[in-house]
Amino acid sequence: MSRQQLSLLHPGHAQRQLLTSSGSLTKKIIQHCDGAFSVEVLSQQFAPLRHTERTRLRLQAGQLGNIRTVRLHCNQHPWVFAHTVIPYSALRRSLRRLTQLGSRSLGAVLHRSRVMERSHVEYARFQPQHTLYQQATAHLKQPPKVLWGRRILYRIDGNPLLVHELFLPEFNQ
Repeated sequence: MSRQQLSLLHPGHAQRQLLTSSGSLTKKIIQHCDGAFSVEVLSQQFAPLRHTERTRLRLQAGQLGNIRTVRLHCNQHPWVFAHTVIPYSALRRSLRRLTQLGSRSLGAVLHRSRVMERSHVEYARFQPQHTLYQQATAHLKQPPKVLWGRRILYRIDGNPLLVHELFLPEFNQ
């Protein structure tokens, strides 16, 4: 959904500000947390891409990607669930190093790159039936009715990667 469509759904002021902010989300969290920032890697594996991911990346059915899911923590509280998709074809080029981040933040690497381009941002409300909502809230005793998130297409040296960021309830507290 576009920025205009987002305004029709009336997210709260804090959510709207967060969703539409530019620059490094990691940097914003680190500043807010006085450096008490950490990355919890939930999984990283090669897997088939979902239809929506293939469409956004303009890939054919059956394509594999390196899929990394993490939680970004502030003061040991999970604030953001991130799901990154790097097409297998891009890993033979300049994006291979992104598969070896360990507990380092993707944002810290992306926003330091001189050859990184950020495409337009898509916004979404994630409902309980969505796979990413389920993954993002698996650790919560009482998941919210909806999570706000965004999807950003980046390019490094022309190679695409797709980042989903879902904002967890503690982010807004």
